Amino acid sequence: MEDQSNRERTDVRAEVQSQIIECLNRFYAMETGMWGKPVDCLIIRTVVQGRLQGKLYDLSALAEVLDLPISTLHRKVGSLVESGYLRRQPEGKSIYIAPTDKTSVSLDRSFDTMIDTLRRLYKGDFDFDAEALCRAKPLCMMPGKSIGG
Repeated sequence: MEDQSNRERTDVRAEVQSQIIECLNRFYAMETGMWGKPVDCLIIRTVVQGRLQGKLYDLSALAEVLDLPISTLHRKVGSLVESGYLRRQPEGKSIYIAPTDKTSVSLDRSFDTMIDTLRRLYKGDFDFDAEALCRAKPLCMMPGKSIGG
């Protein structure tokens, strides 16, 4: 009985992992469709997330967070500004990087698509108690926990 229970948990975990990977791949495809190359998407996503969290990034802070050389980031941000995805926002003696209205609108539209994708992926495909599964499997991501325990 215990072996069957472990097999079921393993099967559910594998299915959840598969669904998460599929979802991430879809989001990746949407992002690169909107903003281009993966590193450009990473820069834009980080700037948008910073804005949502009330953090503004200048080039130095963004380079540190993304672990990219400042010269590369300067070039990439310049290109994203020219493309209309980001803008430079002077505040006092600093110049911060912020998303443009164009970027914010496209992100809002894609957010609805992302939510629809999640709903389709998880619409009745399987039913399980995620917390019970995670208690049984220490590799789950739970608030305050790291992978592996």
